[in-house]
Amino acid sequence: MNMSKKYYNLIKLFSLLGSVAITVSLSMLSSVYRVDSDSAALSANLPQENSSKAKLLNDAVSKKFLFVDLQGHWTRSFVEGLMLNGELSEALITSGSINQFQPDRLVSRGELARLLDIAFNNPKTSKITTRLSTPATKAEALVAIARELDLNPKSVKEPQTYLLSMYRDAIQIPAYAIPAIATITKQGLVSNFPDPRVISPTSAITKGELAALLYQALAHQKRLPALRSPYTIDPNRQIWGRDLRQITRLEVSISKRKVTAFHGEVAIKTYPVAVGRAGWSTPIGNHRVLQTIEYPAWENPFTGDVIPSKDPENPLGDRWIGFWTNGKEWSGFHGTPNRASVGQAASHGCIRMYNEDIRELYSQVTTATTVRVSP
Repeated sequence: MNMSKKYYNLIKLFSLLGSVAITVSLSMLSSVYRVDSDSAALSANLPQENSSKAKLLNDAVSKKFLFVDLQGHWTRSFVEGLMLNGELSEALITSGSINQFQPDRLVSRGELARLLDIAFNNPKTSKITTRLSTPATKAEALVAIARELDLNPKSVKEPQTYLLSMYRDAIQIPAYAIPAIATITKQGLVSNFPDPRVISPTSAITKGELAALLYQALAHQKRLPALRSPYTIDPNRQIWGRDLRQITRLEVSISKRKVTAFHGEVAIKTYPVAVGRAGWSTPIGNHRVLQTIEYPAWENPFTGDVIPSKDPENPLGDRWIGFWTNGKEWSGFHGTPNRASVGQAASHGCIRMYNEDIRELYSQVTTATTVRVSP
């Protein structure tokens, strides 16, 4: 296409989109209309078998849409790919912004619900119906899209462990979102900018981020050609192997009823706990793991009666991590047959945990692990 024909087509484009005064210079038009490496990525990063489809997609998008604020933006290829979906393109283009996409604008929960309905039209999924004017978080969007794709939230055996090996800030992922985000991550559908390993789950999601997620989800359904991005997480490349990481510090919050395990300064995982009840407070301060016992026996401090190890009624469960003693009495982490007590101030000074949680913690602490208990 010669230069004069290019500018003629561009001016014709503006006329079709609405009555707009064309006042920019030819040099500015050239800089806006160029196809740089980001736009070319849509076709260059596609598998060979999709090359013809990719070329058609890229050519059609370049001729039909022009978003000045997407030049050089990391979501450009994803956005341009979505533009071939007529209903989605209408919903994504802000009225009155003819040549702007506004990729960094925050998306409300109501807008997220509307876009999901348009993209998937799945009547079987539960819909977002509350706090519609509130900005949607990244976690909310990921959970909603995983639901629309009907991904099995139980497909990742240890979802929290997997997420901790994938994202540096995985500890910030809300508990309700862990299974869904682990599943959608395992499918390779999550993109994060500028660092793929930082998911920022509680941050408000932007329009560009949502467009990238929608594109990846539709590609997963084979409704769009696959598109690679340097910001898309590789589900098979973990930051570290969890079994190689020792817990160097445990931080207990009495008020929050939680213990957080650290490796150095990296928070590995947070567990709910029960703490000492009134008159039997858990000892505040800095301590160190003093002993670890697998299948401990329990002696009643008042009667001297002993419940042997492996007894299902043993109040210590099947693991004990002691960190404080006055020579006679002890405090430590242990399991419990009374699951309902976890999260309460219910113990005689010890820290109760779910049996599955104390087993996991037990395998990663040593007598060099420090314990900090704060109010």
